[in-house]
Amino acid sequence: MVQLLNQFTEDPTVILLAALVGLDVVLGILSALVRKVFKFVLVADFLRADVLGKLLPYYAVWAAVHVTGDVMLGDFGVIEETTGAAAVLALSASILNSLNELRLGSPEGASTSATEVLASDDPTTPG
Repeated sequence: MVQLLNQFTEDPTVILLAALVGLDVVLGILSALVRKVFKFVLVADFLRADVLGKLLPYYAVWAAVHVTGDVMLGDFGVIEETTGAAAVLALSASILNSLNELRLGSPEGASTSATEVLASDDPTTPG
């Protein structure tokens, strides 16, 4: 079990997901402070929705694949890589939403920003 946890913490996708979670937390808190809607309950909700809702399931899939094996398509581990990509995309959309709330995604004079096109409100986060 300890060996599996050590392998998990050294996995490049896990490192990327951890960095994205950190960035998402910082941008989310900054966005809430700028909009004057910050509440600590929203941080707890983020941890529930994004960490427990995205990272914990990824760990479960990752551990299952590393114990039982993955479906391989050439050098591509279909289950692990697809699940990791889905988690990265979900966190990236949350980051884009925070950037949109901070108005950092639109050039001067643009009617809509790229972040408005790519990310919408997060249905799991109140407010």
